[in-house]
Amino acid sequence: MKQTLLILSVLGISIAQTSGAAVTTFQTSNTITYISAASNYGSSQNTYSTKSGAYVSSNDEISQAISNLSAQAQQKESQLSSLNSRLYTEQQQQQVNKVPDSNSAPAIAAARASRVALSRSSGYCARYVRKALQSAGYEFAPNPSAYQYATLGTLDKAGFSKISNNMPTQVGDIIVYDRSSKRPNGHIQIFDGKDWISDFRQNSISPYSGVYAYTTWRDSKYVDDASDRGIYLAMADK
Repeated sequence: MKQTLLILSVLGISIAQTSGAAVTTFQTSNTITYISAASNYGSSQNTYSTKSGAYVSSNDEISQAISNLSAQAQQKESQLSSLNSRLYTEQQQQQVNKVPDSNSAPAIAAARASRVALSRSSGYCARYVRKALQSAGYEFAPNPSAYQYATLGTLDKAGFSKISNNMPTQVGDIIVYDRSSKRPNGHIQIFDGKDWISDFRQNSISPYSGVYAYTTWRDSKYVDDASDRGIYLAMADK
């Protein structure tokens, strides 16, 4: 009997004993089984009864009952793990499908930039993109240089999040090129769903002939959550 009590104690099963009678409660996530034991001191004969009316008469049968309950608990844990996996997959799918429609702020800004784009650069990319963003309702203080929209946190304050440069591009995404000795003001541009637009319609993602570092920004409403933004940031910084 001491061995049985030790097993029950290790498994977290409470035991109350008075005058040779013990009541044991087994509890799983949705099943509670009561087992009472009546014992005459000095006798090796024990009789156990469950609430459901089943009777057992040995410690081996009690151990088997514990094993059955443990198996049920493991089954429930497995089901919960499966549900969590399905939920994560559905959330990821929702993120893939989470793209701006034509009435969204990113799409409105991109459409404005596309309408007023010049045939070639005027040198005022920051002004054109800034006006496009403001026309869509984004609020921020203008910066004199394009690169400052990233370095001074302007886009962040306006509601954008930095994402990985490797993320698939979608309408309203913004790229800010770092400044360099040849390009002291940097460069800023917005994607209209087809082309990259700054003050003019570009032929490619880069307006330069060389290779320059840049960061990509997206309206935070179309980025999953803070944890994912942290992952994108880490990826972008590599």
